Amino acid sequence: MRQTILTLILITAAASAFTALPALGYSASSGFILGGFLVFPLTSPVGQFTIDTYYGTAGVIKFQPGMVRKLDNGLLSSSLEYRKVLEKKWYGWGNATNADSSARMDFEKRNLLVDFTIPADNGFFVTGGLDVRHSTVFNREESILWDRLPGDAFASTWTAGLNGRIGYVMPIPLCGEMLVSTLGFFQAGDVSYSGVTGKIKSTFRPWTGGEIALGARAHRQFNVADTPVPYASGIGQNKNFRGYSDCRFTGPVWTLYQFEIKEELFSLRDVEGNKSLTVAVTVFAEAGEVAEEFKELSVNGLHTDVGCGLRFRINPAAEMRIDAAWGDEGMLIQSGFDQAF
Repeated sequence: MRQTILTLILITAAASAFTALPALGYSASSGFILGGFLVFPLTSPVGQFTIDTYYGTAGVIKFQPGMVRKLDNGLLSSSLEYRKVLEKKWYGWGNATNADSSARMDFEKRNLLVDFTIPADNGFFVTGGLDVRHSTVFNREESILWDRLPGDAFASTWTAGLNGRIGYVMPIPLCGEMLVSTLGFFQAGDVSYSGVTGKIKSTFRPWTGGEIALGARAHRQFNVADTPVPYASGIGQNKNFRGYSDCRFTGPVWTLYQFEIKEELFSLRDVEGNKSLTVAVTVFAEAGEVAEEFKELSVNGLHTDVGCGLRFRINPAAEMRIDAAWGDEGMLIQSGFDQAF
């Protein structure tokens, strides 16, 4: 979702009851945006309940409650997301689509995710769970761009399936760590589709308050003809390619490379000396592309962007980011309560 943030209201309420990061902004496509991220601590077992939500006056709604509980043998997490987007742009299928040629649609998505993470020895971890999805596309604008899709999964569609992740975290020089993981999912129901993603990310902390991160991801989608359009495989802002619109480039195979430097500007501490609010600045660069097969990927097909941003953090679960990115098609500004990569 393209967002142009004009105003940010940052309120920190780190009491014993909850932590809050509310925000107010404006987007040409979404209207005035009002939202926030709330964190409620839980006990017996220890954990937290979160709410990630916003409303846009142009008809964009997101509401996502989630919960994490720490058990004796692992971590149990769950979330239920509802998202509605009106007049979302679709640019077609492939890596060479035209930014000036698009079709609009409205859609709704509902996602239920429940998974359990078991830490293993020597930095390994295993995650498995259930993923239930529902999507509906309506008020679809007539356009030849839809004809280029491998399939036509626009109707109300229910699917459910399993997902799993195997990961490994190892220490590296300069007070850092490296994460290597593989994530796969399978969905069956009204249609059937699946995918697998590989990820590697290295984080270095060469100086106090500074952090350097670089990472790469590769994804392969299966049964693209049966994949509902709101779940189409691709890269764009909602896939953390910040200089381009949501799902700007779509295809069964994609790769994404990211580099980011973060520097802490200042932090506020509570009466016990713990950080209650941290503000940091970042600069980043990204490159990505999509294709029909991995063998078709090439350096000449890469799209790139560069940018900078701000981070507001209350605790590890409550961080807001505001990013401005310059790609081949100009500048985009967005915000969110998730990690950039």
